[in-house]
Amino acid sequence: MGEPRCLVEVDGQIVMPEDINKCDVNNTLYMAADSFDITIVNDDLKSDWFRKKQQVKVYFGYVNNPAEWYLSDLTHVHTGIIDGVQPKWGKQNGMIVELIGRDYSAPMIDTQNSYAFTNWTSSQIANYFAQKYNLKPIITTTDSSVESDVYQSKQEWDVLQTCAAREGFVCYVTKDLELYFGPRQESDNTVVDTISMVGNGISGSDMSFDDSSVGVYNKVTVRHYYRKQLIEGSAQNDQLIASMGSQIVEKVMTNAKATTPALANQLASNYLHEYSRQAITGSFNNIPGNTLYIAEKKINVVDAGRFNSLYYIEQAKHAYGKQNGYTCSLSITNIRPDDAAQYKQDLYPKKRYDVSNSGYVPKGTI
Repeated sequence: MGEPRCLVEVDGQIVMPEDINKCDVNNTLYMAADSFDITIVNDDLKSDWFRKKQQVKVYFGYVNNPAEWYLSDLTHVHTGIIDGVQPKWGKQNGMIVELIGRDYSAPMIDTQNSYAFTNWTSSQIANYFAQKYNLKPIITTTDSSVESDVYQSKQEWDVLQTCAAREGFVCYVTKDLELYFGPRQESDNTVVDTISMVGNGISGSDMSFDDSSVGVYNKVTVRHYYRKQLIEGSAQNDQLIASMGSQIVEKVMTNAKATTPALANQLASNYLHEYSRQAITGSFNNIPGNTLYIAEKKINVVDAGRFNSLYYIEQAKHAYGKQNGYTCSLSITNIRPDDAAQYKQDLYPKKRYDVSNSGYVPKGTI
């Protein structure tokens, strides 16, 4: 596997890897922003250079030769914006500076919508915000205009998420500064890793499962506003309703494919099969780091008895530290999660780093 490494870039300037005490990246689903928390050695007062709103890129991975490695050996996992710069002095850690921030959905999360999108479609609204925040639009075109309650008295990100839910879409900002607004992608069904409960590398990990009735639905209703008309269809599991004391637990969802009542009924039946299952959730802490662990991707769990299964990742925390190396902590579920994520030229003395070929040259080699 090689030696774990982390690299942080702030406004295009490389933070020396040996100066990174800790770097955590929290990858979540769509309503919340992905976030970072980075602690850096501050003996030379790098805190004088760091500023709010600077761009941060984070890379994780493993290198075969710790004495000579390059940025291209690592995987880009996060791009965000600094929300806070916190220099600290202490007996135990000395002089450090902590950088906290979120991905590029953060400005929309923080901003109240002030625009009236009268007779606009959902995709037109998504394109408006992509242009406003200089994001590359990856947007599926929609054809029906939205109602005023979609965009009035809401934060901008809430407007986008409401539009996405209305169309049966998902919406998020990628690490490559793309605004994705469209159907869930087929690649989400790819199994990114197999985790053995008795495999190598998990001896220092904490893992648990919870077999729960929470999140189980016995009725599903699918709705969609098509050509300004409400299309609706439902399906229910009568046996499950009886076993739950005749109490109906309904999940109402939107899907742009529901253009006729018959299609809405069929979609509701398909979703019922998934949402009427017993929910099994799990928590994996401090397992070996893997850059493929991303919210809503799948993992395969083996050697866990009846809990052997495919699981969706609800939340993935990537952590790097000088003592523990690169680890991940995951929250998982067997049911697909709801859709609801310049000042100073040189940070270091000249020639301490070289990124002319996207590479990092360790100290002492030049």
